[in-house]
Amino acid sequence: MLQPDKLFDYLDKYLRHLIIEVPKLDSSDFGRNTIGAVAGRKETEDVEIGLDKYSEDLLETFIEKSQCNVKLYSEHSNRIIGDIDQRDYLITCDPFDGSGHYMRGVPGEWWSVLTVWDHGSMKPIWAGAADINRKELYIADSQGVKLETLSDDQSRPVTASNQTKISGDSIIAAYLMSPEYIRYWTSKSSKLLQSLEENHPTARIWTDGGACSYPWLARGITNAYMMFNEPRTEIDPGLGFAWASGVKVYAVSDSGELNEYVFDPQKSSGRVPWLIAACNKDFATDLVRLTLNR
Repeated sequence: MLQPDKLFDYLDKYLRHLIIEVPKLDSSDFGRNTIGAVAGRKETEDVEIGLDKYSEDLLETFIEKSQCNVKLYSEHSNRIIGDIDQRDYLITCDPFDGSGHYMRGVPGEWWSVLTVWDHGSMKPIWAGAADINRKELYIADSQGVKLETLSDDQSRPVTASNQTKISGDSIIAAYLMSPEYIRYWTSKSSKLLQSLEENHPTARIWTDGGACSYPWLARGITNAYMMFNEPRTEIDPGLGFAWASGVKVYAVSDSGELNEYVFDPQKSSGRVPWLIAACNKDFATDLVRLTLNR
């Protein structure tokens, strides 16, 4: 049943619910238990915890209330919600991004990020993200991206950065929260890091990226997100924010060619060898140039 506004409304309610409830669950130590592995990941890289399952089950409940027929592509499972013979929408989601922090009791980046796709065109039509610890809600649609701070009920439009070259003001995000990720990223980015140190020493690397990187790119906090061997389950949930804000997402070849990243449900458990999401193509090109020392 095609009722997009009703679906969007329930997804909005779901994200608000997480912002309110997850801190309560944290205070009672709920959901820190390990349930199992994540498809396509080593256990040293990521695991599914109780809060992941709670968040995904809750999302299914809210989608059911919309009475829409949805194929859900989550970090942890794929689900059919509604009529098994009818697909109105696809949803890509990371129901709880930050499980590695949460299971250790670290109040770091705790997010829920999702994008709604039209089943016919395979184009994004809406996206939402809950920044749980900051109590901020991001909504993306054809009009752009809005940020709402729940603590004061204020909502405002946000836009991506317009920087076209790396400078001392640039912030490049990555996910470097494990020894393996740090070692691999820095080995691939050694020339970039040397160039930044020598020419732009005040530039910064934000090390706690992931699905949450896309709302921040849309807001203009960061200029780019760069990863190597990036799981698609960290990319696909945030693509609606790229669509709504003009942020560019590329699968980069070894030689530095920028190829537009394309969402493919059949590859949802795969990886991208070199990923760059950037505020614009010029910034992505400059990032490639410095990474390859051209």
